[in-house]
Amino acid sequence: MSTEEQARKSMAESRQNDEHFEETMLNRAEEKLEQSGSKEIEKEARERLVESRQHDKHLQQSMLTRSEEKIIDSES
Repeated sequence: MSTEEQARKSMAESRQNDEHFEETMLNRAEEKLEQSGSKEIEKEARERLVESRQHDKHLQQSMLTRSEEKIIDSES
């Protein structure tokens, strides 16, 4: 194999390695973005669940208070 052929082969291998490296880095970046997005969605879902539970608890407390007031008013 001549020096010129070896140089071409070496350049082709180098280019393939660079392309593989770039593809790997892009895949890793995509995975991180997906994981980050997933974590944000999970966090938002947890926050909304807490808000919903607090709202339900407040609603129950309000209904209980109103019921107590009606009972007291009806006894008077």
